[in-house]
Amino acid sequence: MQETIRSYAPGVLVSILIAVVAHFIGSMIPYASSALIALLIGAVAGNTFMNGELCAPGLKFVEKKVLEFSIVLIGFGLEAKHLQTMGSSIIWLIAILVLSTLVLSWLFGKVFKSSSGLSFLLGAGSAICGSSAIAATAPIVEASEEETGLSLGIVNILGVVGLLGLPALAHALSFTEMQAATLLGGVLQSLGHVVASGYAMDGGIGEWATVVKMGRILFMVPLLIVLYILKRRQGQSSNASFPYFIVLFVATIALAQFNWISANYLGALSNAGELLLIVAMGAIGSKIRLSSLLKISRQGIVHGTVLFLAQIAIATTLVFWFVD
Repeated sequence: MQETIRSYAPGVLVSILIAVVAHFIGSMIPYASSALIALLIGAVAGNTFMNGELCAPGLKFVEKKVLEFSIVLIGFGLEAKHLQTMGSSIIWLIAILVLSTLVLSWLFGKVFKSSSGLSFLLGAGSAICGSSAIAATAPIVEASEEETGLSLGIVNILGVVGLLGLPALAHALSFTEMQAATLLGGVLQSLGHVVASGYAMDGGIGEWATVVKMGRILFMVPLLIVLYILKRRQGQSSNASFPYFIVLFVATIALAQFNWISANYLGALSNAGELLLIVAMGAIGSKIRLSSLLKISRQGIVHGTVLFLAQIAIATTLVFWFVD
């Protein structure tokens, strides 16, 4: 046990240090993603001074076990009661948005010759909840570190563009409060971006946009299960065992629906999961090799951008016709 701890310690400590620095930088820059910053710092370190064997065992532990544990803890922050607030019409609208984004990402992957891993990650990140969905999906589809890093970068950058652009679009189209909130909650990838853009427009818009976004996030569980089944049937994951963290993720969501744990503790556990996700991003970033990343960056950027524009077009059309 002591020998294992010694072997893991350097990589774990470096990952924590990267997370601390990333969290500090992220707090200083408006709308910046600490997870993306940690990924970038990890990539720089991994391609320079940290490209050795000393940190390897700990980094592998963090990018696998700590990452999965972070997803499990994030489940404490998801409340299914939001679906009851929305009504069946909005639930169906969210389902259509999620499904169409996933399908379009797969189709665009064929058009732009993106790898299947990148297509799955861009689809999951855009359809569900950005960094968390990408992090949860990556081990199931056996995506490379370069595919994970690129998809995280694309989704987070487009999220900032959407945070600034979608409120302007809602104003230009003279959307009602409910229509604007549904557009923001139905398109923006990060929950933080949804909250920031929604409340910047109006308190009511911010509250409803957050509810719609939470509805999207709850689709992550069926997505992960379906992806695992599909990969197994395709024979592309013969070496991958069932990701049991999904079971624990479902369990934490279930626990969050009852009054057994106070809201303060639920929030603290969910926040701890988000912080551990930042730690895991540093470890994932350290495995990215720039030479491999450059080979897939062009089609990935085009793929993600076109997907985001299509997502906005579909959401705008649905909101215009079906939301008062």
